[in-house]
Amino acid sequence: MATYLNGIDVSRWQGANINWDLVKSDGYSFVFIKTTDGSSYKEQFIDIGRKHANGAKGAGLKIGYYHFAHPTNLGGLEEDASAEANYFVSTINKNFPKPNFPLVLDYEDEKINITSEESQKWINTFYKIVKDAGYELIIYTYKSYIDKNLPKTHDCGRLPLWIASYPKTFDFEKLPPLPIGWNSIPVWQYSAKGQVKGIESTSTDLNVMTKDFFDKYM
Repeated sequence: MATYLNGIDVSRWQGANINWDLVKSDGYSFVFIKTTDGSSYKEQFIDIGRKHANGAKGAGLKIGYYHFAHPTNLGGLEEDASAEANYFVSTINKNFPKPNFPLVLDYEDEKINITSEESQKWINTFYKIVKDAGYELIIYTYKSYIDKNLPKTHDCGRLPLWIASYPKTFDFEKLPPLPIGWNSIPVWQYSAKGQVKGIESTSTDLNVMTKDFFDKYM
C-alpha cells in the first residue's frame, strides 16, 4: 500500500489572505495554486495566486501551479494550445517562486468544442511548449470527461495524472477507477468541501499525493 501526504489546491475563491502557517500546522504538505485561465486572466487574480505562492512557500509547503484550459480550434488548434501554454509559462516566470512540482494542465472545460483526436493534439502541443520552457506537466481531469474527450488509444497517459473523484467515504485503499490510458494515480482530489485551518472564507479542495511522487520533486 502506498504512503500518502495531504495537500490542497486554491484559487481566488479562497481569498487572498490565507494563513499558511496554520494550513501547514493542520497537516498539509503541498498546494497547487491557480495561476492562469485560458489566454487571459485578470491581473488581480494573478496577484492573488502570486501571494498564495509566496505565502505557501514561506511556510514550508511544496507548491505547484495550474492552468485552466479552454481548448478550441478557433484560429487554429496548435495556435490556440500554444497561446495558452505560452501565457501560462510567461505568467509564472514573472515574479512567481519556483514551483516544486511539474506544471498542471486543468483539462475539464465542459464547453469543449473539439474532437477527441483534436483534444489529444491540443494537449500534446501544450505539453511541448511547457517542456521546451523547462517544465514537466501533470494533467488534472476526471475519468468520464477525459475518457470522452480523448481517443480510445492515445499517448497522453505518459503524463502524471491528478484525478478528481469524490467518494462518499474516503479510503486510501479504494482508489478511483483509472481513465483509459493511465495505470497510476499520483495525485487524487477526493473532496471539494474541506475545512482547512487558515482558510476561513470558503471550503477548500482536498488532495492526497503518493509519497514517492512527493519525494521525487524538491
